Amino acid sequence: MDAIASIKARIPEFGGYADLVARRDDDELVRSYLGEALATLNANHPDFFADRSETYEDLIIRAGFMNQAAFHAFEYAKLGPAHLDGVAQADLAMLDLADRASTVAAGEVAGYLDELTAAFDRRDAAMSEGGAV
Repeated sequence: MDAIASIKARIPEFGGYADLVARRDDDELVRSYLGEALATLNANHPDFFADRSETYEDLIIRAGFMNQAAFHAFEYAKLGPAHLDGVAQADLAMLDLADRASTVAAGEVAGYLDELTAAFDRRDAAMSEGGAV
């Protein structure tokens, strides 16, 4: 199954970046999926976040708001297969991480948050790469 089909299996409303409206909606859907995972993580490990609320809040902001700089390059791009696949792979990796949130043990939270931060960075980079505006 390709990345877009895998994303659609988890998020049926996902449009596959077909056009400008779909790109905005798809970006929001993927970030919302991550936001729900972060809420689960916080609910499961409130003691961890009590002293590290800034780390949690930074990721919640990234999940709640699009990265305008990264998205601008993606939003109006004529997507070639490589660019489209790169973004889809980055989004799929984010969903894979989100699906792990409910099983992250207390001692693994810090590493998990580092993985999420790196995944957001890779996603931003994938959106910014390739494609002519």
